[in-house]
Amino acid sequence: MQPRFTVKGVTADDKNVILAYELKEEEFKVNLYIIPQKALKGEQVEQLEKAWVSGEAFEFPKTAQVVTPNLNAESILPEDIRSEEAGKIRNQQNEWAYQLLTAKLWESYLNELEELKKKANELAQYDRQLFDDAKSFWERVLEHRKERDISQERLDKIKDEVNTIFEKLKNYRKSESAEFETTSAKGRDEIVAKLEDIKKRADGKANFKALVEELKIAQNESRKNRYTKADEQQLRKAFDSSFQHVNEQRNHFFNDKTETRVKGLTEVIEKMESSLARDKKDLDYMARKADSTHIKSLELQLIKVKTNMLNETILSKEEKLKDIRATLEKLLKQSDRTQKHVDPKETDETKKEETTVEAKEALTPDKPNPAQGE
Repeated sequence: MQPRFTVKGVTADDKNVILAYELKEEEFKVNLYIIPQKALKGEQVEQLEKAWVSGEAFEFPKTAQVVTPNLNAESILPEDIRSEEAGKIRNQQNEWAYQLLTAKLWESYLNELEELKKKANELAQYDRQLFDDAKSFWERVLEHRKERDISQERLDKIKDEVNTIFEKLKNYRKSESAEFETTSAKGRDEIVAKLEDIKKRADGKANFKALVEELKIAQNESRKNRYTKADEQQLRKAFDSSFQHVNEQRNHFFNDKTETRVKGLTEVIEKMESSLARDKKDLDYMARKADSTHIKSLELQLIKVKTNMLNETILSKEEKLKDIRATLEKLLKQSDRTQKHVDPKETDETKKEETTVEAKEALTPDKPNPAQGE
């Protein structure tokens, strides 16, 4: 994350200024230096925009004004100053606010984890409530991983600590191990049988999109259950194999060069539409979450920042989608002119089958829940 940047602006009385923004992460604030451009020489401007931004010291002129804009406000650009780089300021503000709020959230999770570890160290027998608390804690952490609010490094750190708690609980539950292994094996066999059936159907002229959805549903069902480590590993390989098999069969289905180009654009459109749908669904989710009576101030601030970021992303995706659709329409017209000798019935059937194919990106399997084996 870049803690410093500069932009140019113009005051209400039409005076040129340089705005130097600096994030003070440890103080959870932003310093803004408003410098009259005429107060700096050419080499000083270059030193400010390059050396200072890179982290070096810089002696600001006495005429520079220092303010501390509210990072959670609508904009950290002063109301009496306009700038053609407002978009850059807004993007940087969102990134800074997001980074600081996730850091606070991470700190709160570490405190909660310490409480769970303390209870685990005081155990004298199996405690179902502690298990439920640790499981609930881990699921909430995973929610933030799906929303990309937590890094893999931090996730791994929490995962190791949570796994230690689960291991301690398992030692007090040895009497339940036989039943657990039986249930795990039964669940594993049911899922594997379902995956084998999907792979078998993929060998024919299949609706690959429907098969992918079945795989995702099976994967989500699997995540709701607990398995032994061996069964979890076997299921992971089975899901990887199934996704790969459907993907390969899908690829074999299309081999014509023109059809491949049309298919590629169609997949991109489906992917972007799906992504837009997810973004809009996330917006609805954020709105509902913000209306919750149990929402905390820190989480509400995080939701506001993420909503701003989502709106920007949706606008960008919609513009790209419009361009891609125009390209696809042009390509289809060209294809029609060059393939008039093809049986129209066969062409229509081929296009019908193409519409059943899901974007290639969707065929990449999700990683299994790292806490499933606990």
